[in-house]
Amino acid sequence: MKINFRFLYIVGILAALYSDVLFSDLLSGAASEDSSAYGLQLYTRILVGGSILVSVLLYRYMRGITLWVFWGATTITALLVCESLLRYGVPMIYPHVFQKAMVLYILTASYAFYNRFGRITMGDISTLIWIGFVLNLGLVNYKAVSIGAFLNHDRGIVASSALLLVTPLLYHFNTYFTTRAAKHLLLFFMAAGAIFFFQHRTVWVVSAAALGVNFLLLLRVAPQRISLSKLTPMLGIPVVLMMLATTFILVSYPEVLDKVSENMSDIENSSSQGTGLWRREQFRSYWPFVVSHPVAGMRFEGFELPIQFYDPEQENGGTVFEDGYGHFFHSFYLDVLFYLGGIGLIVFILPHLSVALRLVRRPPVSPEALAWSTLIVSTLIYGYSYPLPLSTYGLIGFGLLRIRVLEDDPEHLHEALPTNAPSATAPSDLSVPQHA
Repeated sequence: MKINFRFLYIVGILAALYSDVLFSDLLSGAASEDSSAYGLQLYTRILVGGSILVSVLLYRYMRGITLWVFWGATTITALLVCESLLRYGVPMIYPHVFQKAMVLYILTASYAFYNRFGRITMGDISTLIWIGFVLNLGLVNYKAVSIGAFLNHDRGIVASSALLLVTPLLYHFNTYFTTRAAKHLLLFFMAAGAIFFFQHRTVWVVSAAALGVNFLLLLRVAPQRISLSKLTPMLGIPVVLMMLATTFILVSYPEVLDKVSENMSDIENSSSQGTGLWRREQFRSYWPFVVSHPVAGMRFEGFELPIQFYDPEQENGGTVFEDGYGHFFHSFYLDVLFYLGGIGLIVFILPHLSVALRLVRRPPVSPEALAWSTLIVSTLIYGYSYPLPLSTYGLIGFGLLRIRVLEDDPEHLHEALPTNAPSATAPSDLSVPQHA
C-alpha cells in the first residue's frame, strides 16, 4: 500500500494558524481571550522571524504582487532601523512598532513556501480548520456550546477564530455547486451555523458579503452551475430549518429571539450602541494623531505617546490599556495609519486591491480561485472592526498563489496538487481539484 505523505505539507499553513487561539489553546488548555498571552507573544516573534528567513531563502519563488509586498515591508523595516539607530542608538528600539510591518512577511513566506513545495489545496486547509474547531470546542471551550452561553454572550470562540470558518464556508459553498455532493452542502450549513452561533457580528457581515459577491460572480463566470436542482436545497433547507428552529425556540427559549434582535440592532446602529460605540470613541481619540502624521505615521513617537483612549462607561474615566505597551486598536485601518501612515496602508492592502481589480476585470473561473478571491477581499471588511489576524496573512499568501496557479499558470497545476488530481487541461479543469 502506498502511503500518501502529502498532508505533511500542511505544516506550513499550520504554522500561521497556530498563532490563533483556536489552535494554540489546544496545547495550552486555556479557554479565554487572554489565555497564554506571553506564550502567544513569544510564538508571534518566532513566526515573524521564521517568515523573514523563509522569505529571504525562497525569494526566487515569489511572483507578482507578492514581490511588491516583500519589498514594501523590507523598505519600511529598513527605514525603521535607520530611524531607531539615529534617534536611540540601537537598531530596534520598540519591537512592537517593527512587528506592525514585519507581519507582512508571513504573507510572502506562505506564498514562497507553497510555490516551492505546493502539495495542498483549499480543501486541505478547510479540513485542518474543521479539525482545530472541533477539537477546541470538544476539549477547551465546550462550555460555550449551549443556549445559556448564547444568551449570556459567552462566545468562547474569539472573532479571529470565527473568521477562520469563512474559509470552509466559501470552499464548501463553491464545491457544492461544482460537485453537487451532499456532504459539502451539510458542511456549508455547519460553518454558517457556527458563525451565527458565536455572535461575532463583524464576521456575520464578512460572511454575508463574501457569499453574496461569490454567488454573483459564480453566476457571471459559470451560470450553468447554478441550476434549480442545486439551488432548491441551498435555499429550501435553511427555510425549513429556520421554521422548525423558530417554533422550538418560541416554545422553549423565547429569549433567544430577543438576543438575535439585539445583535441585529447593534449592526444597524453600530456607531451608537454595542462595541461599535466603543470603537467610535477610540477612533475619535486617535484620529487627530493620524491626521497630523498622514504619510508615514507616528512610528516610535506613537509608541511613546500616552494612552489617549478612555472608557466612556466609567464615571471618572479610565485608560483602557496600560502605558508603555503600545496602543491596541480595534481597527486594522486605524492601527496601520497610526503607526505607519498612508504609505504603510497602501503596502498592506496591495494584495486585496490587486485581487479586487481582477474580480472586476476577469473573475476566476475556478471555484477554488473564486473562493480565495472573495475571501481575500472580504478581510478588508473585517479590518474595519479588528486588526487582521496573523493567520489571515498566511491564508492570503497561499490564496494568492492558488489564484495564480489555477488561473494564470494551469500547465503547472500538477506541481501544487496531489498526483491523483485531475489534469488542468482535461475537461474537468473548471472543477474544484479533487484530493484524497
